[in-house]
Amino acid sequence: MRIIFDAYELIQGQGKSLGIYNYAKNLLKALVEEIDDKTELLVICNSANQHDFSYQHPRVRTILVSATPPRKIARLIWFFGRAAIETRKLQADVYFSPKGFCPKLLKTLSPALKTVVIIHDLIPLWYAEHFPGYFGRLEEWFINNSIVSSTKYADRIIAISQATRDDIAARTGRTQGVAMIYNGISVPAPGPRPYPHPYIFAMSSTLPHKNAEGILAAYQAYRHQTDSPLPLFICGIETTAQDGVTSIKAAYASELHAYFAYAELFLFLSFTEGFGFPPLEALAHGTPVLCSDIPVLREISKGTANYVALDDSAAIGRKIVELLNQENSVELQNQRRAVLNEFTWAACAKGVLKSILN
Repeated sequence: MRIIFDAYELIQGQGKSLGIYNYAKNLLKALVEEIDDKTELLVICNSANQHDFSYQHPRVRTILVSATPPRKIARLIWFFGRAAIETRKLQADVYFSPKGFCPKLLKTLSPALKTVVIIHDLIPLWYAEHFPGYFGRLEEWFINNSIVSSTKYADRIIAISQATRDDIAARTGRTQGVAMIYNGISVPAPGPRPYPHPYIFAMSSTLPHKNAEGILAAYQAYRHQTDSPLPLFICGIETTAQDGVTSIKAAYASELHAYFAYAELFLFLSFTEGFGFPPLEALAHGTPVLCSDIPVLREISKGTANYVALDDSAAIGRKIVELLNQENSVELQNQRRAVLNEFTWAACAKGVLKSILN
């Protein structure tokens, strides 16, 4: 079986694009370990990502289709026809997209082709409901139309959480041909302690669904409820003048994970997520987590985090005080770390390959 692994559009950007890039890179590495002599992986890439998507393996072939990283026009050309043309040239049996979109004309040019698409989340549809036009009306229409079309018409969908699978069913009506396969989690060793005293750590971004304002409001509520508030270090937002808050930018994974590992508490108060890596990364270090009470975060944390509604900053502040006053025992730390056993790249690759071959 000849499987196209489409990494053509993937770039090491920021936020979600970086997350999907790392997902694809780690998944491919694990897939290479799983394929047998009846399976051939044809990895389509560009010059900028070739080093991360090339393998010296008899059943893996790298197809370089661009001498430069694809810009917007090149990506549109790929989506509306070039991907289908390249797929036909390669006489593939399966087209696999780790990005979440199924390009046009694939079935038109290759009628026997099967398509398999990873759906990371349906957050763009959430934006259309809660922040219409946030990314521009034309881009919103294009992205949402492409996601819905891919979700409805790909031969097989792989959702990265049960919450995403449920969202697909609720928003598109599709329940058949949808598998749920968790991501793997790679946790590097933390670097040196970043701050000599106890502190709280949070991750967010300037995107509305990450709820940076809610984190800052909850932290200020906490400060008003205790005589000796811990400082907050927050990654992902610009510098703020709020009391006790320091915005940080971690240059290396070990530096970021040092903030996770040595924090007294990790805050993550997103409105919506498809999976939610940061809480798991904190749990991997045994750090207590306070996060949004949304289905996906309950699902992936397996009951080892603490959950709060997002409509009452004062209540979140009280919960922060409560958790900081609790003992962080070795037993609790080990329970949190054990959650990571559910999320390995080997298990992810086995599940993805099974879905493709079936």
